[in-house]
Amino acid sequence: MRNSALAWLGHPLTVIAVVLLLLNDHLFKPLWPGTVTGKLSDVAGLIVAPLLVNLFICRPRVSVLLTGAAFTLVKTTAIGAALASEAWTLVWGPSQVLADPTDLIALPALYVTWWTWNHPEARAVRLARAVVVIPVTVLAVAATGQVEIVKPYSAYAVDVIDGMIVVATRGGLSAGPAERGYASSDAGSSWLSWVVQVPPLPRTSACVPGQPDRCYRIVPAKLKVEESRNGQWVTAWEISPSDQDRLARAYAPESPEDAEAVASLGIAIQKLPGGYVVVVANGADGIALRDISGAWHRLGWAEKGFDSGSAVSLTAPGRYEDSVPMAALLAALAAGLVALGCGVRRFGFAVAALMLWVGVWSFYSGVNTPILFNPFAVLFAIVLVPVGATSMIVSAVRGATRLRVWAIGTATAAVAYYAIMTPFYAWSAGWLEYYSLASGLSIALGIAAASAGTLAVINLKGPQRGLS
Repeated sequence: MRNSALAWLGHPLTVIAVVLLLLNDHLFKPLWPGTVTGKLSDVAGLIVAPLLVNLFICRPRVSVLLTGAAFTLVKTTAIGAALASEAWTLVWGPSQVLADPTDLIALPALYVTWWTWNHPEARAVRLARAVVVIPVTVLAVAATGQVEIVKPYSAYAVDVIDGMIVVATRGGLSAGPAERGYASSDAGSSWLSWVVQVPPLPRTSACVPGQPDRCYRIVPAKLKVEESRNGQWVTAWEISPSDQDRLARAYAPESPEDAEAVASLGIAIQKLPGGYVVVVANGADGIALRDISGAWHRLGWAEKGFDSGSAVSLTAPGRYEDSVPMAALLAALAAGLVALGCGVRRFGFAVAALMLWVGVWSFYSGVNTPILFNPFAVLFAIVLVPVGATSMIVSAVRGATRLRVWAIGTATAAVAYYAIMTPFYAWSAGWLEYYSLASGLSIALGIAAASAGTLAVINLKGPQRGLS
């Protein structure tokens, strides 16, 4: 029976499922995250998991049923997902398994594994394969649940508990606590980790203890605090909207769905001998603190708690996405190729230019992935780029393209690149107030540069050549 169990692992469908599981979790998921790759892992995992269970209990039917029951429990209950996460974390390090009832659509895959048990191959061949497949299968199944997620840090609430300032935060490794706190007993000069139950809704206003007419409140969606004076609300502390926009870009995560607000979210007041301290939770920017003298300070994220020296400087260059220069290069290349195409006016040149552009884009996509690189995209680019470039040159020579056309096409690409990037340079230096304004200007200037180059080629005097 033990030999039969080992042989089950060597079935061709089992080997295919193991390879698919490894490729999907370590290549396809980072490249194309989404429903398809997520469900593919479930299907492949359900095919191979019962085989590993059977190695210990030697009961194929029971192994399949146990796998199906465990999968259903994990995917439909919070406690099942939590237990699975803890188990994988204990064995393989920080891991996260999510409950998702839609994953139950993969349950029919259990029939595939049962079919492989009932339709064996030649025993000697299967046993030889199993020696290699077993360790790879264990690694594949274990690795599919292993994921280390780093969420952006955010201070989302603040309170005064037992005389101490307590700031509730979230973010960090998924294996750690989803929410935690930092406490300070010396008006924010030092901090220590503090596990505490925080209010479900942050306080948006607070009054100084013993002074009901002296209150502070945050302004929603802004980095701004107002205080009551003589029955009126006036600004006590504020970061300008343009500076707030730059700070939001400084904390922009890789995934838009992980973005945390850069805005005042909660406020609390600590009464001290001789005065009081106001603390404001500012989301991804950390906290703002009004000390006992009345001066306001921004405190950024430190190794333990918050520190004024860790706050992002408002005079630092603005941070735009790392993908912007490459996107500008691809757009500029397209502009130059279109201008050249209007001068060459040959169908073969247009096809070759498209091949070159797709090859450059494919290479960029292949080397800028969460994994080291996408070998398929890179190999595709290695083929397309030289073929496209060579075909362009041949087509242009056959069409007796003038040197002036090449000069204008090249100049169009160069001008288009800097036309696209200049607004981002200006925003980064502080000459433009908002990132959205830089993006809009970038698009407008890029189109203008591309259009000017194309019109310059079209208006060149000379004989007209038709498509060939």
